[in-house]
Amino acid sequence: MARLTRRSLLKGAAAAPLAGAASLGGALQAAGQTPASKFTLSVNLELMFPRQMPYAERIAVAADQGCTAFSFWELPPNQAAAMEGAQRRHGLKCGSITGNGKTGWSTGLTRTGFERAFLEDFKDHIEVAKRFNVKNLVCFLGVTQKEISLAVQHAQIIEGLKKVGDIAARNDVYFCLEPLSIVHHPEMSVHTARHGFRIVQDVNHPHVRLDYDVFHVQLSEGNIINNLREGLRKGWIRFVEIGDPPDRQEPGTGETNYGNVFKTLREEGFADFVGLEHGTSSTPEHAIRVVKGLAGV
Repeated sequence: MARLTRRSLLKGAAAAPLAGAASLGGALQAAGQTPASKFTLSVNLELMFPRQMPYAERIAVAADQGCTAFSFWELPPNQAAAMEGAQRRHGLKCGSITGNGKTGWSTGLTRTGFERAFLEDFKDHIEVAKRFNVKNLVCFLGVTQKEISLAVQHAQIIEGLKKVGDIAARNDVYFCLEPLSIVHHPEMSVHTARHGFRIVQDVNHPHVRLDYDVFHVQLSEGNIINNLREGLRKGWIRFVEIGDPPDRQEPGTGETNYGNVFKTLREEGFADFVGLEHGTSSTPEHAIRVVKGLAGV
Protein backbone atom coordinates (compact mmCIF):
# COMPACT_ATOMS: atom_id res chain seq x y z
CA MET A 1 0.00 0.00 0.00
CA ALA A 2 1.30 3.43 -0.94
CA ARG A 3 2.30 5.58 2.00
CA LEU A 4 -0.06 8.49 2.66
CA THR A 5 1.66 11.81 3.05
CA ARG A 6 0.38 15.35 3.50
CA ARG A 7 1.49 16.11 -0.06
CA SER A 8 -0.35 13.13 -1.54
CA LEU A 9 -3.50 13.97 0.40
CA LEU A 10 -3.44 17.55 -0.82
CA LYS A 11 -2.84 16.42 -4.39
CA GLY A 12 -5.77 14.03 -4.18
CA ALA A 13 -8.03 16.70 -2.72
CA ALA A 14 -7.22 19.08 -5.56
CA ALA A 15 -8.18 16.49 -8.15
CA ALA A 16 -11.29 15.34 -6.34
CA PRO A 17 -13.83 17.87 -7.67
CA LEU A 18 -13.26 17.01 -11.33
CA ALA A 19 -12.99 13.30 -10.64
CA GLY A 20 -16.20 13.40 -8.64
CA ALA A 21 -17.98 15.30 -11.36
CA ALA A 22 -16.85 12.80 -13.95
CA SER A 23 -18.06 9.76 -12.03
CA LEU A 24 -20.83 10.60 -9.57
CA GLY A 25 -23.81 10.29 -11.89
CA GLY A 26 -22.64 7.05 -13.43
CA ALA A 27 -21.63 5.57 -10.08
CA LEU A 28 -25.05 6.27 -8.56
CA GLN A 29 -26.79 4.61 -11.49
CA ALA A 30 -24.42 1.63 -11.48
CA ALA A 31 -25.16 1.14 -7.78
CA GLY A 32 -28.86 1.13 -8.52
CA GLN A 33 -29.47 4.15 -6.31
CA THR A 34 -31.21 6.23 -8.99
CA PRO A 35 -32.90 5.49 -12.32
CA ALA A 36 -31.15 6.07 -15.61
CA SER A 37 -31.29 9.54 -17.14
CA LYS A 38 -34.21 10.23 -19.48
CA PHE A 39 -33.40 13.87 -20.18
CA THR A 40 -31.28 15.24 -23.02
CA LEU A 41 -28.41 17.70 -22.48
CA SER A 42 -28.69 20.76 -24.73
CA VAL A 43 -25.53 22.85 -25.11
CA ASN A 44 -26.17 26.60 -25.10
CA LEU A 45 -24.23 28.14 -27.99
CA GLU A 46 -23.64 31.57 -26.45
CA LEU A 47 -21.86 31.44 -23.12
CA MET A 48 -19.09 28.85 -23.18
CA PHE A 49 -17.66 29.45 -26.65
CA PRO A 50 -15.21 32.07 -27.95
CA ARG A 51 -17.13 35.03 -29.35
CA GLN A 52 -15.43 34.84 -32.73
CA MET A 53 -16.34 31.17 -33.27
CA PRO A 54 -19.11 30.73 -35.87
CA TYR A 55 -22.26 29.13 -34.49
CA ALA A 56 -22.06 26.22 -36.92
CA GLU A 57 -18.66 25.34 -35.46
CA ARG A 58 -20.11 25.50 -31.96
CA ILE A 59 -22.76 22.99 -33.00
CA ALA A 60 -19.95 20.75 -34.29
CA VAL A 61 -18.15 20.94 -30.93
CA ALA A 62 -21.32 19.87 -29.12
CA ALA A 63 -21.70 16.92 -31.49
CA ASP A 64 -18.02 15.95 -31.14
CA GLN A 65 -18.51 15.78 -27.36
CA GLY A 66 -21.34 13.31 -27.77
CA CYS A 67 -24.17 15.76 -27.14
CA THR A 68 -27.33 15.39 -29.18
CA ALA A 69 -28.88 18.85 -28.77
CA PHE A 70 -28.07 22.54 -28.68
CA SER A 71 -29.87 25.73 -27.64
CA PHE A 72 -29.43 29.34 -28.62
CA TRP A 73 -30.92 32.74 -27.88
CA GLU A 74 -31.62 35.04 -30.83
CA LEU A 75 -30.84 33.76 -34.33
CA PRO A 76 -27.88 35.59 -35.95
CA PRO A 77 -29.31 36.30 -39.44
CA ASN A 78 -25.95 35.99 -41.19
CA GLN A 79 -25.35 32.55 -39.65
CA ALA A 80 -28.82 31.02 -39.91
CA ALA A 81 -28.23 28.96 -43.05
CA ALA A 82 -24.92 27.58 -41.76
CA MET A 83 -26.56 26.67 -38.45
CA GLU A 84 -29.37 24.82 -40.20
CA GLY A 85 -26.82 22.97 -42.29
CA ALA A 86 -24.77 22.03 -39.22
CA GLN A 87 -27.87 20.78 -37.44
CA ARG A 88 -28.76 18.52 -40.36
CA ARG A 89 -25.18 17.36 -40.86
CA HIS A 90 -24.67 16.34 -37.22
CA GLY A 91 -28.22 15.14 -36.59
CA LEU A 92 -28.74 17.28 -33.50
CA LYS A 93 -32.02 18.43 -31.98
CA CYS A 94 -32.64 21.97 -30.76
CA GLY A 95 -33.64 22.17 -27.11
CA SER A 96 -34.69 25.80 -26.83
CA ILE A 97 -34.57 29.29 -28.27
CA THR A 98 -35.60 32.71 -27.02
CA GLY A 99 -39.33 33.28 -27.43
CA ASN A 100 -39.78 37.04 -27.14
CA GLY A 101 -36.48 38.86 -27.36
CA LYS A 102 -38.02 42.17 -28.49
CA THR A 103 -40.64 42.68 -25.76
CA GLY A 104 -39.81 40.25 -22.96
CA TRP A 105 -37.10 42.47 -21.47
CA SER A 106 -39.15 45.67 -21.56
CA THR A 107 -42.91 46.23 -21.97
CA GLY A 108 -43.85 42.55 -21.85
CA LEU A 109 -47.35 42.02 -20.52
CA THR A 110 -46.75 44.25 -17.52
CA ARG A 111 -47.21 47.54 -19.38
CA THR A 112 -50.82 48.29 -20.26
CA GLY A 113 -51.57 48.45 -23.97
CA PHE A 114 -48.65 46.36 -25.21
CA GLU A 115 -50.25 42.93 -25.32
CA ARG A 116 -50.51 42.88 -29.12
CA ALA A 117 -46.80 43.65 -29.52
CA PHE A 118 -46.04 40.83 -27.07
CA LEU A 119 -48.13 38.34 -29.04
CA GLU A 120 -46.62 39.37 -32.36
CA ASP A 121 -43.11 39.03 -30.91
CA PHE A 122 -43.91 35.47 -29.81
CA LYS A 123 -45.32 34.64 -33.24
CA ASP A 124 -42.13 35.90 -34.92
CA HIS A 125 -40.02 33.62 -32.75
CA ILE A 126 -42.27 30.67 -33.56
CA GLU A 127 -41.16 31.06 -37.17
CA VAL A 128 -37.56 30.64 -36.01
CA ALA A 129 -38.61 27.62 -33.95
CA LYS A 130 -40.05 25.99 -37.05
CA ARG A 131 -36.73 26.31 -38.87
CA PHE A 132 -34.92 24.35 -36.15
CA ASN A 133 -37.82 22.11 -35.08
CA VAL A 134 -37.67 23.36 -31.49
CA LYS A 135 -40.58 23.16 -29.01
CA ASN A 136 -39.34 25.21 -26.03
CA LEU A 137 -39.44 29.01 -26.36
CA VAL A 138 -37.88 30.65 -23.30
CA CYS A 139 -39.68 33.90 -22.47
CA PHE A 140 -39.92 36.80 -20.04
CA LEU A 141 -42.88 38.95 -19.01
CA GLY A 142 -41.33 42.42 -18.95
CA VAL A 143 -40.09 44.77 -16.26
CA THR A 144 -42.13 45.72 -13.21
CA GLN A 145 -44.04 48.88 -14.07
CA LYS A 146 -43.72 51.26 -11.12
CA GLU A 147 -46.76 53.33 -12.09
CA ILE A 148 -49.10 50.31 -12.44
CA SER A 149 -50.35 48.29 -9.48
CA LEU A 150 -49.01 44.75 -9.13
CA ALA A 151 -52.58 43.41 -9.16
CA VAL A 152 -53.25 45.02 -12.54
CA GLN A 153 -49.94 43.76 -13.93
CA HIS A 154 -50.73 40.22 -12.74
CA ALA A 155 -54.18 40.34 -14.34
CA GLN A 156 -52.67 41.50 -17.64
CA ILE A 157 -50.10 38.71 -17.48
CA ILE A 158 -52.72 36.02 -16.93
CA GLU A 159 -55.04 37.32 -19.65
CA GLY A 160 -52.20 37.69 -22.14
CA LEU A 161 -50.70 34.27 -21.41
CA LYS A 162 -54.01 32.53 -22.01
CA LYS A 163 -53.86 33.93 -25.56
CA VAL A 164 -50.18 33.00 -25.83
CA GLY A 165 -51.02 29.45 -24.78
CA ASP A 166 -53.57 29.12 -27.58
CA ILE A 167 -51.03 30.41 -30.12
CA ALA A 168 -48.42 27.97 -28.79
CA ALA A 169 -50.85 25.05 -28.94
CA ARG A 170 -51.75 25.77 -32.56
CA ASN A 171 -48.07 25.70 -33.44
CA ASP A 172 -47.09 22.76 -31.20
CA VAL A 173 -44.63 24.78 -29.10
CA TYR A 174 -44.41 25.84 -25.45
CA PHE A 175 -44.14 29.25 -23.84
CA CYS A 176 -41.54 28.62 -21.11
CA LEU A 177 -41.51 31.41 -18.53
CA GLU A 178 -38.05 31.94 -17.02
CA PRO A 179 -37.78 33.62 -13.60
CA LEU A 180 -34.63 35.73 -13.56
CA SER A 181 -32.21 36.41 -10.71
CA ILE A 182 -33.10 39.40 -8.56
CA VAL A 183 -29.34 39.90 -8.16
CA HIS A 184 -28.69 40.49 -11.86
CA HIS A 185 -32.13 41.61 -13.06
CA PRO A 186 -33.87 43.48 -10.21
CA GLU A 187 -36.05 45.38 -12.69
CA MET A 188 -37.76 42.26 -14.04
CA SER A 189 -41.24 41.17 -12.96
CA VAL A 190 -40.65 37.49 -12.12
CA HIS A 191 -37.71 36.46 -9.91
CA THR A 192 -38.68 33.21 -8.20
CA ALA A 193 -39.92 29.76 -9.06
CA ARG A 194 -42.76 30.25 -6.56
CA HIS A 195 -43.97 33.32 -8.46
CA GLY A 196 -43.59 31.48 -11.74
CA PHE A 197 -45.56 28.51 -10.41
CA ARG A 198 -48.39 30.83 -9.35
CA ILE A 199 -48.56 32.32 -12.84
CA VAL A 200 -48.57 28.90 -14.52
CA GLN A 201 -51.34 27.76 -12.18
CA ASP A 202 -53.45 30.85 -12.77
CA VAL A 203 -53.06 30.66 -16.55
CA ASN A 204 -53.92 26.95 -16.44
CA HIS A 205 -52.93 26.25 -20.03
CA PRO A 206 -50.98 23.10 -21.06
CA HIS A 207 -48.70 25.11 -23.37
CA VAL A 208 -47.65 27.69 -20.76
CA ARG A 209 -44.97 26.22 -18.53
CA LEU A 210 -41.83 27.15 -16.58
CA ASP A 211 -38.16 27.19 -17.53
CA TYR A 212 -36.51 26.23 -14.24
CA ASP A 213 -33.09 27.89 -14.45
CA VAL A 214 -31.16 26.64 -11.42
CA PHE A 215 -28.63 29.49 -11.60
CA HIS A 216 -31.30 32.18 -11.31
CA VAL A 217 -33.42 30.26 -8.79
CA GLN A 218 -30.48 29.74 -6.45
CA LEU A 219 -29.63 33.45 -6.43
CA SER A 220 -33.22 34.60 -5.96
CA GLU A 221 -34.69 32.11 -3.48
CA GLY A 222 -32.71 28.89 -3.04
CA ASN A 223 -34.82 25.84 -2.04
CA ILE A 224 -33.76 24.30 -5.33
CA ILE A 225 -34.60 20.63 -4.75
CA ASN A 226 -37.99 21.14 -3.11
CA ASN A 227 -39.14 23.56 -5.80
CA LEU A 228 -37.79 21.30 -8.55
CA ARG A 229 -39.59 18.25 -7.23
CA GLU A 230 -42.87 20.07 -6.75
CA GLY A 231 -42.70 21.73 -10.17
CA LEU A 232 -41.97 18.44 -11.91
CA ARG A 233 -44.60 16.44 -10.04
CA LYS A 234 -47.32 18.99 -10.75
CA GLY A 235 -46.31 19.34 -14.39
CA TRP A 236 -45.42 23.03 -14.15
CA ILE A 237 -41.80 22.67 -15.36
CA ARG A 238 -41.15 22.03 -19.04
CA PHE A 239 -37.47 22.97 -19.42
CA VAL A 240 -34.49 23.04 -17.02
CA GLU A 241 -31.28 25.08 -17.30
CA ILE A 242 -28.08 24.90 -15.28
CA GLY A 243 -25.14 27.13 -14.34
CA ASP A 244 -23.25 27.40 -11.05
CA PRO A 245 -23.44 30.62 -8.98
CA PRO A 246 -21.82 32.98 -8.41
CA ASP A 247 -19.92 33.09 -11.73
CA ARG A 248 -22.29 31.07 -13.93
CA GLN A 249 -19.72 28.52 -14.99
CA GLU A 250 -19.97 24.75 -15.16
CA PRO A 251 -21.16 22.75 -12.12
CA GLY A 252 -18.45 22.32 -9.52
CA THR A 253 -17.13 25.86 -9.80
CA GLY A 254 -19.62 27.43 -7.41
CA GLU A 255 -22.07 26.81 -4.59
CA THR A 256 -24.70 24.44 -5.97
CA ASN A 257 -24.77 20.67 -5.37
CA TYR A 258 -25.43 19.57 -8.94
CA GLY A 259 -25.00 15.92 -8.06
CA ASN A 260 -28.24 16.20 -6.12
CA VAL A 261 -29.91 18.30 -8.82
CA PHE A 262 -29.30 15.64 -11.47
CA LYS A 263 -30.20 12.88 -9.02
CA THR A 264 -33.55 14.60 -8.51
CA LEU A 265 -34.14 14.88 -12.26
CA ARG A 266 -33.48 11.15 -12.64
CA GLU A 267 -35.67 10.22 -9.69
CA GLU A 268 -38.54 12.32 -11.01
CA GLY A 269 -38.20 10.88 -14.51
CA PHE A 270 -37.66 14.25 -16.21
CA ALA A 271 -37.53 13.47 -19.93
CA ASP A 272 -37.17 16.81 -21.68
CA PHE A 273 -34.09 19.00 -22.23
CA VAL A 274 -31.54 20.29 -19.71
CA GLY A 275 -29.86 23.40 -21.08
CA LEU A 276 -26.17 23.97 -20.35
CA GLU A 277 -26.55 27.74 -20.08
CA HIS A 278 -23.21 28.58 -18.49
CA GLY A 279 -19.66 29.58 -19.21
CA THR A 280 -16.55 27.52 -18.62
CA SER A 281 -13.56 27.73 -16.32
CA SER A 282 -11.45 26.12 -19.04
CA THR A 283 -12.82 25.11 -22.44
CA PRO A 284 -16.25 24.16 -23.82
CA GLU A 285 -15.10 20.56 -24.04
CA HIS A 286 -14.13 20.57 -20.35
CA ALA A 287 -17.46 22.07 -19.26
CA ILE A 288 -19.46 19.55 -21.29
CA ARG A 289 -17.48 16.61 -19.90
CA VAL A 290 -18.08 17.77 -16.33
CA VAL A 291 -21.82 18.07 -16.88
CA LYS A 292 -22.08 14.70 -18.62
CA GLY A 293 -20.29 13.08 -15.70
CA LEU A 294 -22.60 14.61 -13.11
CA ALA A 295 -25.69 13.94 -15.19
CA GLY A 296 -24.81 10.28 -15.72
CA VAL A 297 -25.23 10.37 -19.49
